Amino acid sequence: MKPLKLFLIALILMIGAMELAASGSVAIYAIVEKVVLEPSDSAPDRVQIWGVFTLADGGPNSSLTLTPQRGYLYFFLPGVTAESQRKAALKEWADLKTVAGTGQAVAFGRITYIGAFSDELISRPAGMPPYLTSMPGSTSVAQNVVRRESAAPSSPDPYVGNVGLVKLSSTGNLAAVVEKLKAALKR
Repeated sequence: MKPLKLFLIALILMIGAMELAASGSVAIYAIVEKVVLEPSDSAPDRVQIWGVFTLADGGPNSSLTLTPQRGYLYFFLPGVTAESQRKAALKEWADLKTVAGTGQAVAFGRITYIGAFSDELISRPAGMPPYLTSMPGSTSVAQNVVRRESAAPSSPDPYVGNVGLVKLSSTGNLAAVVEKLKAALKR
């Protein structure tokens, strides 16, 4: 009976430690200025999304966010098995292109994170251990979620859709997020 108790205690402690690791998924909040589909608008498999971005810490619809940063996101369509997933991602990219340059704040996508989530992760220097994974359960990592405007596009991250493109209101529970994005856009 004693080994069973020790096993159960160890199991409880491991589960508790996993909770402390704080892993989950986040939404991307943005004001999009420009969208570049690659290699062409008619047959894209990569996208550059330029503007001001922040990540929601604590899951979609969270008002806890990182400091907004200007730059761009660079994604590719991962090898999805269902054509419906590919079409959904392409629709999100088209929707992003539609709101580009309008000043409309939006939420989209999903990035899975493992470990502590802090401002250092959004633009950590090269060589730092990766903590963000774009594909849940995969080994691919987002080296720098928001890329500097001066950085040449290379090594795109896998695009993982969420619930589509969601327009954010300047009133309501995400008003502070919208204001932070607008302030960062003016800098």
